[in-house]
Amino acid sequence: MLSSPLALLVLKLLFAMLAFATALRIVKAAVPLSSPEGLRGLGGAIAGAAIGAKAGFALQFPALLLGADPPSAWTALAGMSGPGAVAGAALGLALAGGARAALFAEALLPAMLTAVLILDLGALFWALTESGFGAPSDRWGIDFGDGVTRHPVMLYDAGAMLGLMWAARATRAAGGSAMVRAGMLASACFGCWFLLGFLKPPFGPILLLEAVYPRPVLYAPGLTGEQWLCLAAMLWLGGGAWRALPTRR
Repeated sequence: MLSSPLALLVLKLLFAMLAFATALRIVKAAVPLSSPEGLRGLGGAIAGAAIGAKAGFALQFPALLLGADPPSAWTALAGMSGPGAVAGAALGLALAGGARAALFAEALLPAMLTAVLILDLGALFWALTESGFGAPSDRWGIDFGDGVTRHPVMLYDAGAMLGLMWAARATRAAGGSAMVRAGMLASACFGCWFLLGFLKPPFGPILLLEAVYPRPVLYAPGLTGEQWLCLAAMLWLGGGAWRALPTRR
């Protein structure tokens, strides 16, 4: 694994740009961006993702936000929340998409799944530099450089994204409401992230690495901020929130 902070930051930026460019290409292939509504929808999704990524990270580590635990430059630059980014993108799209929101919702889902898949593969290189690394595992796992066998949660997540991409293709071929399909698949995505949260710190034994890195706060009844965010997004998206958007013509 890479150990230089500068090399890791450059690698993160490269993977982030690759994920964004690939997702944008998928969206552009499905939705014309020439109309003002289309541009507003895309802008709303991007702005929502940026805000949600930081808001989700602050929810996970409130001490950093309140100043009780001053953040390092690395944390300020690289501290992001994947579920927060996706939830923010969905909310931004719903608010700014207008008549194009329904069309964008269907295109945004495979783009989002592909972007997350790319970042999951990149996380194999920077696993121990952020809070997304897996908790110790007694049965199977990967040593990411600290001498501890850990759950490769990024590979679990990549497998879930591939499964959801297959489901998106299968359900689209089956027909039906695009909004119901997008809402249910996005809800399933957040459900996967909720479950994978139990394979990350602070769950599992406390080791030196977790003691050095800020540990996520547990909210009642023992869930992290990201897990509560996932539950809220599951209820919102799976409960029919997308059905209120304008239908595709």
